Amino acid sequence: MSYTMERWYSATGQRFSMRKFGGAPEEADMRALEETARMLSGDGVRLSLGEDARVFKSIFLGGGKVKGTPCFAALIYKGDAMLRCGYIGESFILECTALGLGSCWLGASYKKSAAAEHIKLAKDERIAAVIAFGKPGEAYVGRPRKTLAALTGLSQAALIELPEWQQLALSCARLAPSAVNGQPWEFRVEDNRISVVRTSGNFGFGKLDQGIAMLHVELGAAHSGMSGSWAITEDAAVFTPQA
Repeated sequence: MSYTMERWYSATGQRFSMRKFGGAPEEADMRALEETARMLSGDGVRLSLGEDARVFKSIFLGGGKVKGTPCFAALIYKGDAMLRCGYIGESFILECTALGLGSCWLGASYKKSAAAEHIKLAKDERIAAVIAFGKPGEAYVGRPRKTLAALTGLSQAALIELPEWQQLALSCARLAPSAVNGQPWEFRVEDNRISVVRTSGNFGFGKLDQGIAMLHVELGAAHSGMSGSWAITEDAAVFTPQA
């Protein structure tokens, strides 16, 4: 897993939401992503891959703007597993990036009925979101991000004084994508911990977005050689390094 964490950390600076693709991945990359989906699935969340361009034909919230690929990964969950959906889905996206592929989170702007045709859902399962992926069809497009000062409430001087692992974790988390680029979280730095605090529901995707940010915190910490564990409260997820 340490190899995977570093691989995904390197991909965080290259990942961006792409809606124009140059075709489906090569067969070898599809096999690799199928294996990644199997590896990531568990604890109430599973990834199911499919190929059907109709999935991207929804007219809701800009649906139909994904072009050039039929490939999607559906995030399926049961119970209260939206945090894990974000964590697992972003892991899959970063693996796509590491393979040289493009990807895009789709929370509402896809056709759920078309996706469901390719998935056998249990009675207690739901689709949280889908991920479009394929060969890149457009160049890197940056997105505006809040400053770390705005996300933490710390001055630049205070940020510079933080331990290296916290600086790397926060910088990586700042790059985390979110629905409509809302960044519905704040980061609290307390002693030797970092909390990812959800600040809004963000159109129903607040928990999923929080899970994405959690993965980015963990990847930044791992890059400095620091591993740890999460404690979950009602609105916050607290990362504490292992001794």
